[in-house]
Amino acid sequence: MSRLLVVCSLFLLGGSTAAWAQTSPAPQPLVTASGGPVAAAPANIEDYVRQASRGGEMDFEKLLASKKQTMFLHDGNMYNRHQYAVVLWGMRAKALGVESAERACAVYAQANNRPLSAADRQLLVSGFDSGTRE
Repeated sequence: MSRLLVVCSLFLLGGSTAAWAQTSPAPQPLVTASGGPVAAAPANIEDYVRQASRGGEMDFEKLLASKKQTMFLHDGNMYNRHQYAVVLWGMRAKALGVESAERACAVYAQANNRPLSAADRQLLVSGFDSGTRE
C-alpha cells in the first residue's frame, strides 16, 4: 500500500511540475539598481569605453572630484583621487568586456590622448585584475 502511495505521489508531483514549467510567466526585463532599463551592450566595446571616458560614465576623475574625501581605501591599498579613478576605470573596463588588461591600457591611453605612465599602468592593471566589482 505504501509503495502505491509513493508511486502515485511521485506521478502527481511530476505532472504538477511539468504544468508549472508550461505556465511560467514571461521573463522580466533586466533593470539597473536605480530601476531603469539595462542598456544593450554596444557593438564595439572599445569605442564605447573611449567615448564614455570623456565626461561620460567612465570619467571617474570627474565623479571623484565631487567627493569630500581625498583618500580611498580599496583592497587594502590607499589611493588619492587620481589613482583611485584609474583603478575604478580598470574595473569598469573589465566589467564592460574589454578583453585584457593590456588592451584596457591601450584604450585608456587613446581616450586620454597621452601615453600611460608606469604608475598609471600598474593602477589600471590592478583595477582590471581586481576581484571586486565596482
